[in-house]
Amino acid sequence: MNTLYQTYEANEKMAGKAAQGVPLSLVAHMTANAQLEVWVKPDGEFCGARRVEREDAKTIIPVTESSASRASVIAPHALCDMLPYVAGDFGEYLSSPKETKKAAEKFEKYLAALKDWAESPFSHPKVRAVYEYAAKRRMTRDLILAKLLEAEDGKLLSKKVSGSVYEKALVRFRVIGAEPDAVWQDESLLHSYIQYYASSQSGERDLCYVTGEVDTISVNHPKGIVAANYGAKLISSNDKTNFTYRGRFATSAQACTVGYTATQKAHSALTWLAAQQGVTAGTQDKRTYICWNPNGKKVIDLEDPFGLEDDDEPRAYTEAEYKKRLFQTLEGYRNLLNNSDEIVVIGLDAATTGRLSVTYYNELKGSDFYDRLADWYGTCRWFFTRFTSGKKPYTTVLTPPNKQIVRCAFGTEQGAFLETSDKLMKEQSQRILHCMLDRQPLPRDLMQAVVRRASTPQAYSTGNRERILSTACALVVKYYSDREKGVHIDMAIDYENTDRSYLFGRLLAVLEQAEHSTFAQGETRDTNAIRLQSAFVNHPMSTWQILEDQLNPYFHRMTPGSRNFYKDLISEIAEKISESGQEQLNRPLGELYLIGYYLQRAEFRKPRQDKGSNKEEER
Repeated sequence: MNTLYQTYEANEKMAGKAAQGVPLSLVAHMTANAQLEVWVKPDGEFCGARRVEREDAKTIIPVTESSASRASVIAPHALCDMLPYVAGDFGEYLSSPKETKKAAEKFEKYLAALKDWAESPFSHPKVRAVYEYAAKRRMTRDLILAKLLEAEDGKLLSKKVSGSVYEKALVRFRVIGAEPDAVWQDESLLHSYIQYYASSQSGERDLCYVTGEVDTISVNHPKGIVAANYGAKLISSNDKTNFTYRGRFATSAQACTVGYTATQKAHSALTWLAAQQGVTAGTQDKRTYICWNPNGKKVIDLEDPFGLEDDDEPRAYTEAEYKKRLFQTLEGYRNLLNNSDEIVVIGLDAATTGRLSVTYYNELKGSDFYDRLADWYGTCRWFFTRFTSGKKPYTTVLTPPNKQIVRCAFGTEQGAFLETSDKLMKEQSQRILHCMLDRQPLPRDLMQAVVRRASTPQAYSTGNRERILSTACALVVKYYSDREKGVHIDMAIDYENTDRSYLFGRLLAVLEQAEHSTFAQGETRDTNAIRLQSAFVNHPMSTWQILEDQLNPYFHRMTPGSRNFYKDLISEIAEKISESGQEQLNRPLGELYLIGYYLQRAEFRKPRQDKGSNKEEER
């Protein structure tokens, strides 16, 4: 809360200003989506109205402490509000007597509060104009005549305006002839409300735990922080029956007290940050992550640090080029910060529909933050196939995004995509974030989950099996870098590597390529090596014998040069494998087999260079 309060203080000049997304709200204000706009003259006469388009709907509105957090209670906003509050005749157009009575009660409370502001020393000409019009109790009729609402036999139809049902449609105002005419863009009006509301507060004053100063204590804290969990609050204390405060306190104030100004600024900052910089995990049940510098300086996008999604002309990178690009990118962001600047990362999720929990929180020095990113991106990388705008494939070095890792480890294939449940996505992506930002070793179970998927290629389409294989290799590289005292795995084939799993992986790639080299043009069936890959991983020696027997017919189709090339390569690898000892030969393979498999396969796919080589013959 203190960090959010300091963030607001550092960016206060932006409060109340129009901005893309959600603007930073002033104290005693919030941002809401308006569906209707009503135009009135300075004397309170109606002169027009219009629907508000979705892209223009964001509106800063004055609120009270109770209205900003209202759920089922009647608590009017100060100026702009939903139709039942601002339209005095709305109840007359409803069929239900109960709803008519409720609408009348809402309007009377709204009008009384608006009158109090309009007649106070902190009044404003636009507020008086809106009050004069509202007091005429004819807004619903005017909107029907303007053909913005539809009625039949004197009753409103069950329809929507700008995507909202009539009862939920929020109305904002313009006072024609004033400059600016929009009430939500008039800074003098917004500041007059701040002064008015501060003078009218009558709550208990106590020590604010955030600022350390005596202030009016807030009891109802704002909601609407994260759009995905709109009704959830970060701070609440309404458990006044049964297990009151879980038996720890007699009153909520014994836990902590937060001043009205502090909670308004902290929540406004968090809402603003979530809209501007928040990234989500999950599609329906979402968890939101925010990464920011409290002083408002630009920080890296954790999901797309290199701006790959914005590349107009994508290109392939080697391992050395990738590391150079990584260093230049991180150094560029690092140079924007001073030595004392911090970067904060927070994870937010709705524990229930009304409670917002902090699932992750970390404050890091900027230099430390970028050092940790450099370590993650520098050690968790592999070759991935990407496509240009013209659908032309190319291979480049990348670090797999967190969401892709989770989908490859736990997802199921649905159409052309790998999908996983929101719960799995949220929990597992946070585990990866924890490894990334807290420099924790990659969990073995996560690495093994992707390796298992990569070992059953027939379960997936060609695109997904390649994506899973590359992701598995990246995680194996990362795992060995973390767990095996900084072991570095080369991204080029190592002919001197005598690891049994690595050698068997190379052998599998040779058996696969030997068969594939005899395919007719356009033939896309899976080779025997791919079909038996899962068995090969668990029983490599016995499965190898089966694959060699199945390969004999394909050897007869080859030219003598190609046949000799493959047989010599198989013999060379087999000789090294035999050094492992007979008792080891048929034991299940370790994850390093995927590295050997990928690199040997990639070696076959390299562009032709030596026209007189055996490689050229076998092609």
